[in-house]
Amino acid sequence: MSDIVKLLSNNLIGILSTAIMGVFSYIGIMIKKSITILITDRTKKDIVDKTVKYVEQTGKNLPCKEKKELALKKSLDWLNEKKIKVSNTELEILIESTVNCLKKS
Repeated sequence: MSDIVKLLSNNLIGILSTAIMGVFSYIGIMIKKSITILITDRTKKDIVDKTVKYVEQTGKNLPCKEKKELALKKSLDWLNEKKIKVSNTELEILIESTVNCLKKS
């Protein structure tokens, strides 16, 4: 029993250092993941905002349905170029949200 206590006491700093580094590494990974999600979401919104404004400016004479389809296509193309995955539902919601904000301005 005393041999185990001596062994642990001799290696206590190494054991604690390893445990603390493991905890900090995990926290760092979680922070990086959260920041990546935040940046990706912000990029999606920015791309959709710019695309909707582009469609409004270049397609003034198009019916609303065609504008929406063009905004969906252009946004999806741009997001694919940046290798950002987005669902059709999310894209439609972002576009509708942006259009709604433009109407209020």
